[in-house]
Amino acid sequence: MRDHTHSSPTSHSTPLSRWPQGTLMANLSSDDRNALLRLGRVVRYDTGDVLIREGGPETTVLLLTDGCVKVVGAVEDGGTVLLALRVRGELVGEVSALDGQPRSATVIAARPTVTRTLTGAVFLSFLRESRDASEVVQRSVAGKLRGATRHRIDTSGGTATVRLARTLDNLVRSYARAVPEGLRIDVPLSHTDLAALAGISDASVQRALRSLRAAGAVTTKYRGIVIREPGILRAIAAQSGWPAADAGGLPGVPTPRAPRPPRPKRAPLEPPAPHTGSASGLTAPADDAPLSEAG
Repeated sequence: MRDHTHSSPTSHSTPLSRWPQGTLMANLSSDDRNALLRLGRVVRYDTGDVLIREGGPETTVLLLTDGCVKVVGAVEDGGTVLLALRVRGELVGEVSALDGQPRSATVIAARPTVTRTLTGAVFLSFLRESRDASEVVQRSVAGKLRGATRHRIDTSGGTATVRLARTLDNLVRSYARAVPEGLRIDVPLSHTDLAALAGISDASVQRALRSLRAAGAVTTKYRGIVIREPGILRAIAAQSGWPAADAGGLPGVPTPRAPRPPRPKRAPLEPPAPHTGSASGLTAPADDAPLSEAG
């Protein structure tokens, strides 16, 4: 970590266009944005640096002013699982400041990142002084909780291809930038990261990406995914299942047809009754009877 600390206030205003749409900073008023940027100190982190460690007692709040971080949680085998991503304009650590509880997750710089770091007391004082800012922070926290719930639902059903399509669709809405080929998800994500976000295995990520490439939805590069056709990706994400998708046989975007029910077996023909010289004496074969509703 490169701790370049600056406590002097910033006198110039920050343009709204600097902050991604939907982030806390984009939703604050200009006065509240500038007031928040005058608080705390500037801290710079290199890729891989830990900003917050799970279980820690600290209540500092970090405003991301540049870069991107990964929020990860510890699992029983000693590893970590990716829970969320945060970009400039968002807060990390605010929940511990609000409830006084230990850190619930670890935050790691996904690339060089700059924060404005505030003590919990300073952050709470800022909220008390501005009711509007307090409401924006409350909505931000609620939005994160709703996002976590939505993510749980999205990754609890459907094939691996559908789950990955939903994950990529969510990522491209918040973390994409335009490139000649389409929309690039501007966060370095490994297959393991994608697997954690989509709730599938690493091997399933590879198969699902092949399916999405075959459908023309995405192209892939090293730790980079470009969404070529967002409409195709969303159409796949909206489906409840693609029976052939995980085998790499995704033929296109139309909803797959349900399998046809098997045709009922015909009853064997009965031998005709002995001819008695009268047409009425003939017995009708069984397959002349009405077919069942399943036929």
